[in-house]
Amino acid sequence: MHEDDICRTAFADAGMTRHLLELLPQDATAELDPRRLRRLPTEHVAASGQRRRADMAWAVGMLGPAGPTDGLQERAGVVVGSGAEALLALEFQSSPDRAMALRMEIYVALLRQEVAAEGGLRAGDLLPRVLPVVVYTGGRRWRPETLDELTAPTPAGWGNWQARFEFLCLDAANLTAEDGRSNPVAALLRLLATRRAESVPALAKALFDGLRPAGSGAERQAFANRLARALMRMLIARFAGDEAGDRHQHMQQALRYMEEPTMLAEAITEWRQNAIAEGRTEGRTEGLREGTSRSRTLLRRQATKRFGLEAGDEFGRLLADEEDADRLALAGDLVIDCSSAEELLSQVRRLLSDESPIG
Repeated sequence: MHEDDICRTAFADAGMTRHLLELLPQDATAELDPRRLRRLPTEHVAASGQRRRADMAWAVGMLGPAGPTDGLQERAGVVVGSGAEALLALEFQSSPDRAMALRMEIYVALLRQEVAAEGGLRAGDLLPRVLPVVVYTGGRRWRPETLDELTAPTPAGWGNWQARFEFLCLDAANLTAEDGRSNPVAALLRLLATRRAESVPALAKALFDGLRPAGSGAERQAFANRLARALMRMLIARFAGDEAGDRHQHMQQALRYMEEPTMLAEAITEWRQNAIAEGRTEGRTEGLREGTSRSRTLLRRQATKRFGLEAGDEFGRLLADEEDADRLALAGDLVIDCSSAEELLSQVRRLLSDESPIG
């Protein structure tokens, strides 16, 4: 799913993870020091050889007295002893899953097991505390079932030997417009959850204003661009099929907040691959036609934005009957590379007449 992949991209970033912590209940994060965050490996190998992978895990510093430094050591990337660090286990869901509590219990146990296994659990050693969080971006509210609710009734005499487990669920549907304006993670999660095109531009602006502050360095810009590419693919798949009316205008406005030139060729390539796959699967060519139609529409839009309405209309007219995906991709390169409307239209005419465009 696009939404889950976008979350994995976003929360591999320490800054976004800090913003996520701001959205959790204060009593859950009061003892955490978000300035001290370190990503941890999330793949674990069970005794059977089966690999289990959580979405994201971070070691988080704890506030309070430092305590004695004797005996502090690092195991599986976590500083253990005196409660120096806790673990933040993140899982991303775009649809309800009844087994979520069971999955989270396994991920938490595997994280702790990895710490205990490295050097053994010696006298006086304490396992790190773990805060398990599920980030849910589905289109409707979800109340996850607890492990108790998933388990058969417990005999009266067993109560003392039953482990209890619950996780914290951050549901994007519960975030407000004010949350989105003040916190880029709230804007991102509301953007992932929305099915209303008219909401997209304001959410995209809030997100990328927070990610690209004035004076931000190259690394921050590169992260924002990676996230923008992933979001662009999701929004096009969700909304851009309708090229009429207000929805089209909303999408144009939103894409202006996140676009960079190389996204155009990437989007065309993805549409082409999806269209070919659909055509093969269903044994027909409608998928390919749809992909090339979307490519032509986006190319015309980009030419209009760069060189004006008249050039965009002529560019669209020249490509109106073009079905070859490779030529459309080359036309996309020309939109980026040409410096004037006259150069663009001349190069496209040469391209469509089978002449090689001038580099």
